[in-house]
Amino acid sequence: MLSHASFREWLVWREEGQEDRFLCDPRSGHTLLAFWLCRQEGKLNRQQTLELGHHILKAHIYKGLSKKLGVSSSVLQGLWLAYSTENLSPALSSLRNLYTPNIKVSRLLIIGGADVDHRSDVLNNAPLLCVHSHLGHGDAVALLLDHGAEVDAQSHDGLTALGFAAAAGHMDLVVTLSQHKAKVGHVDTSGQCVLVHAAQRGHLNVLDFLLKNGDWRCTSCCGQKGPSKGQAVEQALTAAASMGHTEVRGHTHTHMQTNHVLFSLCV
Repeated sequence: MLSHASFREWLVWREEGQEDRFLCDPRSGHTLLAFWLCRQEGKLNRQQTLELGHHILKAHIYKGLSKKLGVSSSVLQGLWLAYSTENLSPALSSLRNLYTPNIKVSRLLIIGGADVDHRSDVLNNAPLLCVHSHLGHGDAVALLLDHGAEVDAQSHDGLTALGFAAAAGHMDLVVTLSQHKAKVGHVDTSGQCVLVHAAQRGHLNVLDFLLKNGDWRCTSCCGQKGPSKGQAVEQALTAAASMGHTEVRGHTHTHMQTNHVLFSLCV
C-alpha cells in the first residue's frame, strides 16, 4: 500500500480546499537525493549521472536566482552536474539514454559540457546522431542538431546519420537531416550512397524525397568517389532488384528515363 501510485500522489498533491496534513513538497525529496548522490565517494558512473541530472531538474533549487546572479539557472544546473563526474559524454551516450532517451536530462548534460559528437558503443562506434537517426528518435536528433552536432559525422564503416535514417525508413528524420544539408551523395566504405541503402530496404517514400530534394554534392570527404545523381539511381535500381523490391525498381527506372531525356536535351 505504501508504494501504491495513489498514495504517492496523495502525499504530494491535494485539490484546492482539501486538508494539507501530511502533504509533502516533492522538490525537497529530489534536493536531498541530488545532494546525497553528489556526496558519494568518488565520481559518479553513467547511470548515477543520469539519475543526478533527473533530481537536479526536479529539485530546481536555483529557481528565482537567475536575475540575482545574472546567470541562467540551466547553466548553474549544468555546472552542478559537471562537477560531480569526470566526463558527461559517456552518460549522454550510455545504452539507457540511447534506447530510452531523456531529452531534458540530455539537454542538461550538453549544457554541462557533454560532447554532442561523442561516439557510442553501438553500430560500429557510430556518433550519437547516427544512433538516434537509426532508432528514429526525432527529439534526440533535433536536440543534437540544435547544439551543433556534425550532420555528416560517420560511423567506422562510413555511414552517416542520413544513411542510417534512410535505411530504417524514418522519413521525418530524412527530411530533418536534409534540411540541415546532409549529403545524399556521400558513400560509405563499401561504396554505397544513401539512395542505395533506402532502395535495398524498399523505402519508396524516402527514395522519392531524396531524388527530388537531396544535396548530391559531397566533395569534402568523398571527392571523386561520390556518384552523380544518375549513377546513384542506377546503383539503387540494382540494389532494389537484388532484394526483389518491384515498386522501387519501377520508380528508379522512371527516374533513369527522365535523366536520360534531360541529358539528351542538354546535348
